[in-house]
Amino acid sequence: MLMRFWTITRLRLRSLFKRHRVEDELDEELRYHLERQIDENIAVGMSPQEARQAALHSISGLEQRKEECRDARGWNVVDNLRGDVRFALRQLRKNPGFTATAILMLALGMCASVAIFGFVDAALLKPLPYRDPNRLIMAFEFNKNCSQCGPSYLDYLDWKKLNQVFRSIDAYRYHAFTLRTPDSAQSVTGFEVTDGFFRTLGVAPVIGRDFHDGEASLAAPRTVLLSYAAWQQRYGGKPDVLGKTVMLGGDPNVIIGVLPQHFHFAASTAEFWPALHPEGSCIERRNCHGMHAVGRLKDGVSILTAQANFQTIALQLAHEYPASNRGWGAKLVPLSDVMVENLRPILIMLLSGTALLLLIAGVNVASLLLVRSESRTREMAVRTALGASKARILSQFVTEGFILSILGGALGIASASWIMQLLVKLIPPDMLQWWPFFNDLGWD
Repeated sequence: MLMRFWTITRLRLRSLFKRHRVEDELDEELRYHLERQIDENIAVGMSPQEARQAALHSISGLEQRKEECRDARGWNVVDNLRGDVRFALRQLRKNPGFTATAILMLALGMCASVAIFGFVDAALLKPLPYRDPNRLIMAFEFNKNCSQCGPSYLDYLDWKKLNQVFRSIDAYRYHAFTLRTPDSAQSVTGFEVTDGFFRTLGVAPVIGRDFHDGEASLAAPRTVLLSYAAWQQRYGGKPDVLGKTVMLGGDPNVIIGVLPQHFHFAASTAEFWPALHPEGSCIERRNCHGMHAVGRLKDGVSILTAQANFQTIALQLAHEYPASNRGWGAKLVPLSDVMVENLRPILIMLLSGTALLLLIAGVNVASLLLVRSESRTREMAVRTALGASKARILSQFVTEGFILSILGGALGIASASWIMQLLVKLIPPDMLQWWPFFNDLGWD
């Protein structure tokens, strides 16, 4: 059995690498059989012409027998594919109108699908740029008038002290600062964050350091982290920025570090990230819901378990502080859901629409191919008469469709990147700042 396998393999490899010699041997063998059959026919009284015609008829044509022998070798598919591709390209060049229409239809469907999928991939599929982002949870308070409110600072402190499900939980709030320089004063955006905020996210500065424990307290000196964009634009990307003082809202803040280039959280335009100093009237009141909280779940803790724990804490706070907390509950939502909450249904609807467009494009091209096949019946009849099987004819049509798909797909994908950048520019800047994951949009 093993010897037979190696013999077959050797003969097939020989037919692949010594094709011309094998073809000559095949011609010689078939010619020998044909001549023997002619001699036998002449021996029974046929004329030479009649004997030859009868011999050809008995073996059903030389070309058909050659094709059968080539098929038996097992490598004929390579020759057939090469021939089908060459013939398909000739046919498409002979019909430029049909070819251009089919390619443009496929390119349109592919371009739209890939472009919209780029948005879906960036917003819904790619993980957030944090360590283990699926463990990050946003914590909210809610009542009958507000389905998703930020907690008060005092409630956040109680959550941090009483919860049993978070490895860490930190708070932040958006803030518009007045940046004062020797020459001018201008409004800038930033986030005030508690000292463990970036450790909870799993983000480390590219230069400098993170906040130390206790730096978000009234007694601590004011410190600030810069966004990468602010470092490049305001300080020329120089490492000696560390230790410099920046005046934010009249308070001096020492620059201690620079955040990574692709870091974003809620709004990518935030330039300054100072440590949150708990001062002001809102900080002191439980009914002032001016904070936001993000936490990292402990290993093995599910969001359902965490939700039950926080609801218990909310009931406890409502009992202890009825004037401010009665009727308020706690709600936990994955951070990824919060960041794309309003965007998800829009993207899914657009992706469904473009998938339908791609399907329509494919159906239209298939219809064009079917109509075109009706005009090629004479060609198919000639090929059948010459010995082509139904499988070979079908293979030719499949090859032509495959080439159209490749050309249309390549044109569509090449155009998709440009279309994505165009669509991003159509998004208003004040909306785009809340979707920073679209800034580095590209096809995957």
